[in-house]
Amino acid sequence: MPTHVLQSVLPGLLQQVPTTLLYWFVPSAIALLLGTLLCIVRVGQHRVLYWACTVFISFFRGTPGIVQIYIIFFGLPKLFWAVHVDIDGWPAGAYFIIATSLNLSCFVCEVLKGGYLGVDHGQIEAGKSIGFGRFQNFFRVIAPQTLQISILNLKNLEIDVLKDTSVAYTIGAMEILGYANRVISNQFGVGQLWILGVAAIIYFILCALLELGFTAASHHMERHGRRS
Repeated sequence: MPTHVLQSVLPGLLQQVPTTLLYWFVPSAIALLLGTLLCIVRVGQHRVLYWACTVFISFFRGTPGIVQIYIIFFGLPKLFWAVHVDIDGWPAGAYFIIATSLNLSCFVCEVLKGGYLGVDHGQIEAGKSIGFGRFQNFFRVIAPQTLQISILNLKNLEIDVLKDTSVAYTIGAMEILGYANRVISNQFGVGQLWILGVAAIIYFILCALLELGFTAASHHMERHGRRS
């Protein structure tokens, strides 16, 4: 790799790492909350809410994420304008976060649902038998075991979300790949492969660190589960 390419591009790419992590973390946090609520509805008994959530989840799981980003980016301002609210000044990243949050929450819901169905029903009954209320049983028995069963699948989702932040530049939100493409454009394609290679290495390192974090959390949960 030419040294001058590395010296000229790497600092700018590294400056985009916090923004990239923001575009990963905020949707992940929102999706965990929204996905949990959707999961509760999906395993509940309310038929109307169940079918409403099923349609919502089916749409976001069955359509390309990039299409959803465009729909939110172009459609949300028009929707708000219909009620006389102007959001045209919002940064492009906000639309990416909204679209990604909605998309990810549907996948989180299905992962958590699978984890919940994997919880031994006898454990739930045991919690009730020792006097746990509904919410106490949820937070002390159901939620921890559901998370322990689901965490490896959640890890795969989160790695995909981190990598998919690279499409944010398609609506003008600047992150690692967006900056790399801007530099390539300004240089008329000179050093394109080297610049993209450096960007790829940064993504790889971030994903590797994320995987290590989830693996450590999984091992911690297993040890805690054995002690319990």
